[in-house]
Amino acid sequence: MGRRKVTHQLISDNSTRRVTFRKRKHGLLKKLNELTILCGLRACAIIYSVYEEGPEVWPNRKEVRVLLKKLRALPEKKQTKFMMDQKDLMTRMIQDAKKKLEKEQMHSRAMELGLIASSTDMHDADYSEDLIKAADVVEKKIKVIRERIKAVESGSAIAMIE
Repeated sequence: MGRRKVTHQLISDNSTRRVTFRKRKHGLLKKLNELTILCGLRACAIIYSVYEEGPEVWPNRKEVRVLLKKLRALPEKKQTKFMMDQKDLMTRMIQDAKKKLEKEQMHSRAMELGLIASSTDMHDADYSEDLIKAADVVEKKIKVIRERIKAVESGSAIAMIE
């Protein structure tokens, strides 16, 4: 059975909030522990909460001090290279979505033009953006020519009627 969707907002009931905090903190620390074991890296966590006196550190204060010292020894640019706040995260997600949309539009256009046969050919296809743009230009020129032909034909039809 799947989990129900959780709306992310402050839990109004204090005891429920405390229980949820405890469970999620435990899950977070468990995942962090698994990450350090499976990937062979060093990590730490510092958690401040209203439910405990002072910060809670993981795995221990000595390890946290060592890792923070390593972090402070790095140049400031490297320290903050991968740090982001909510706004930065949303900006990155929007940029990624725009890139994906452009790629999908390009693929869709290639399918329309018959440059690739199906959506399964997407990874195998060797079509270029320039080729698709050129095809768009050619289609626009053909449309203009067809409109001119219609105009000429309708003009000559009018001349025949007179």
